[in-house]
Amino acid sequence: MKISVRARNLSDEYLTFIKQIGVNYVDIGPNLVHESQTRMHGFHVERLDLKRVGDVIKKIREAKLDVNSFCDFPPIRHALMGKPEGENQLEDLCNYVKFLGEENIPVTQLCLETVRHGPGGVPGRYMREHGGGYSMGGFSLELMRQELLKRDLNSPWAHHFIDKMTPEEYFQSCVRVLEKVVPVAEGSGVKLMLHNDDPPVPDGEGLLPGITNSLQIRRLLEAFPSRNLGLLFCCGTRYESGENMYDLLRLFGGENKIFHVHLRNVRGTIPILGRYEEVAIDDGEINILKVLQILKEVGYDGAINADHLPTLMGDTEGKASLAYSVGYFKALISTLVP
Repeated sequence: MKISVRARNLSDEYLTFIKQIGVNYVDIGPNLVHESQTRMHGFHVERLDLKRVGDVIKKIREAKLDVNSFCDFPPIRHALMGKPEGENQLEDLCNYVKFLGEENIPVTQLCLETVRHGPGGVPGRYMREHGGGYSMGGFSLELMRQELLKRDLNSPWAHHFIDKMTPEEYFQSCVRVLEKVVPVAEGSGVKLMLHNDDPPVPDGEGLLPGITNSLQIRRLLEAFPSRNLGLLFCCGTRYESGENMYDLLRLFGGENKIFHVHLRNVRGTIPILGRYEEVAIDDGEINILKVLQILKEVGYDGAINADHLPTLMGDTEGKASLAYSVGYFKALISTLVP
């Protein structure tokens, strides 16, 4: 089991910092690939620039770091919605997976959850201060419902009012994408990761369809029983959904379907409280040591990523919060029986 971090930028200083906190693996997001971030990445229509992707990989390797994965990338929302630009996105997706195979990049996220485009594309988010004054985000069903009632077409969640899609249409759309890309991934030796929607609000709340529970994930995995298709297991969203996250770790981990793990801590679940709040890694209801013990038991040898970090006073680049979470993981991992 190893630790990876999501790089905020590619400066020499930041990449050196990653090594200084004892991490050797980097997860790459759209912030490093798209030079312009004027829109949420799932709504991009620009053709994918593989040269830019290659430059990012080269920069990280030159810093004596390894690329663990690509996350939240590339955009395929238009393909999922059946829009004309979607054909270009599917072509780019397949070429991108082939390229990652040539570059020996092991895993990439397949962003089926960008129909809703959470968290930013779903209302109901808020910030909350916790012990000592650090701040993190939370989510409230009631706030979400209030905002959706406004039907604000200028809001970041206007797509829920403009676009139309049923849950079954969404599933079939996911199938069409998988039919295209899974064979390419198998031929390229690249593993594709599915991620649940964040926030994991069940269908029927006025949002476009999403992947919010383990049955939906199971249905997709059974439709494509490939060793190259698995999960980016997000402990936060699984806990927030009210499902037994520990049982799901054992289930999917025992089937070798967990390719990467996002690990954060939270308080509260949607079914019980109608809300949840993200908190520091040692300040919530998730037993982090138990998570790591289960991953060890099922033979997981992938990476753990410190997901959704707290904002600390004066920590403008998030280095202190990242170092704290990484140190916490390292300490707990060191206690696991070999």
